[in-house]
Amino acid sequence: MGRPRKRTFGAATLIASALACSGTIEGTVSVVTGDEVDVFSRAPAAVTLVAEKIALDGTRAEIARAELPVDSIRLGAQQRTEVGALAISGLDAAGQVVVRGETLLVQWGALENTTLEVFVQRTGELARLPRGPAAFEPEIAMTVSGRFILAANGAATMLYDLLALKPLASPPQLPRPARSLASFGTALLVIDDEGATTFDLSDAASYPLDAPPGGTFGEIAGGATVTAPDGTQYVVGATRASGGPTARVLVIDPEGSRSFAALAAPREGACAAFVPGRGLIVVGGDGAAAGAELLAPTAALAAPLPFPPDPVKGCGAAALDSAHLAVVGGGDGPVRVLDLACTSDCAPAPWPDTLPLARADVHALAPDVAFIVGDDAAGDTHAYRATAAGVREIPLRVARRGARLVPTAIGAPTVVGGAAGIEQYLD
Repeated sequence: MGRPRKRTFGAATLIASALACSGTIEGTVSVVTGDEVDVFSRAPAAVTLVAEKIALDGTRAEIARAELPVDSIRLGAQQRTEVGALAISGLDAAGQVVVRGETLLVQWGALENTTLEVFVQRTGELARLPRGPAAFEPEIAMTVSGRFILAANGAATMLYDLLALKPLASPPQLPRPARSLASFGTALLVIDDEGATTFDLSDAASYPLDAPPGGTFGEIAGGATVTAPDGTQYVVGATRASGGPTARVLVIDPEGSRSFAALAAPREGACAAFVPGRGLIVVGGDGAAAGAELLAPTAALAAPLPFPPDPVKGCGAAALDSAHLAVVGGGDGPVRVLDLACTSDCAPAPWPDTLPLARADVHALAPDVAFIVGDDAAGDTHAYRATAAGVREIPLRVARRGARLVPTAIGAPTVVGGAAGIEQYLD
């Protein structure tokens, strides 16, 4: 009932107040469907709810089962100090999963005095999360601490808590208008053309930050932040839509140390993604240089890859696996897959169907599946599920403009901004 996923114990976890207590508890969770009303009743109707415990290594074990209709489920005796996530699946009469949902990490002892809500939705479609935020026009959207969706427009922010399933009533004002953001726990690195400031979301403390040798914050302001599996973050100036071509990349290691690296060619409007086992790949944004280049994890200078020049701007990119990168957007065209194992005279391989997206964000759901959110030439947002067999548009629950795709800690892509609420997709 979903692919195993290794879990990371961190700030996203709901912790019990008395960590020293041992023994077991009998927890109960509430099953909620957000703004959708026919989640269980629509044909094929769900008739059984199954609760599974997900360990930190991604393994699953069934812990409860109940026949619908119910709006809560008892978890049975669980060890207080154990940490895990909870998955709820709704099965139809044939035993097929038609409804599902998953929590962030919790410590089971915390459920003794707290009712945890589990958001569930129909599979294969978008659904609105509970108590969604008011309409917001994000210039940047990301997850913070694995628990919060943060959207920023200038110094204004929106924060939605994926564990409590509600927005913060009084989101903070940033110390400077954000053109780029990186995060470490609850602390943000807020970057604009004039400089950078660290800002702690927990207490609003802020401190100005000097640029490391070899570059300026103005050279990367407006660039997207790409995160590697080890927590290293890359603020890629070449991905900015305006501000001029730049080759500068700010590299922030998992301990917070900062340094500058450089691309082989200045670019503007490019797209970037981290490919495990290889490094940061930057595509497009220049009609004369190599179509893509690779910045290896320890390198200070990127190396061109043997792909033809690609002037595309406004594209999105995502690693499908350790050897393939999906690129889409920047104008009418198909999803294009770069084979990174190719060594000479390489060319992207197109998937079927054309997507009319002037700007796009991409998230890989599987090695052969990409979820795409982007805007057409008129600025209207669309969502798609794409595979090598073709593209299926996933209808948005509400019309949006300029929305952003933000993957969450459970691997679920969300659509944020451009209208009230947040929409989540689960296969």
